[in-house]
Amino acid sequence: MAFNCSILLSDIDINCNKRTTGGIKKAILLLQSDLTITFDPIDETQVTQVDTLNTVTFEHNPKDGVTTFTESKNTSGGLGVVTTDITIQTPCVDNKVNQIDLMSRREDICCILLHNNDTVTISGWMDGLTMNYEANSGTGISDKSYVNITLTTESGIASLGINDKAVFSDQTIFG
Repeated sequence: MAFNCSILLSDIDINCNKRTTGGIKKAILLLQSDLTITFDPIDETQVTQVDTLNTVTFEHNPKDGVTTFTESKNTSGGLGVVTTDITIQTPCVDNKVNQIDLMSRREDICCILLHNNDTVTISGWMDGLTMNYEANSGTGISDKSYVNITLTTESGIASLGINDKAVFSDQTIFG
């Protein structure tokens, strides 16, 4: 990507009108090979189109208090490493654990998250995410049964932030 300071610094401001609600509405997984992203040729920080194939929506309780997206960048000498961590809690230990286990053997997973403020992030698009999981049925009948799926990557490239999901050619992925 080319670096253009006028584009980079032109729209950074404090916007008190933005919706800052946290949380995740949808978590959609796919493989890197099933994702095509087109960038604006003048402003390479802007995504103009996203094409997806073979997506899977991870059903989760959007109020579970566990499902999260975090990303941090450490820069040294002009070079940076971005660490992305996504946790998705699926309800109930059941036969889906078999599918999750199979998926956890891959290193080319991408995750599209629809956030409660109606923005979208695409993680793993450059270097892929790896998956780990923990299943827990609790010890008592009143304990919660769940599977926590953790997607992680370390990359030189961050997740993409998109303000308008209209750039996705397949709107059905958002339900």
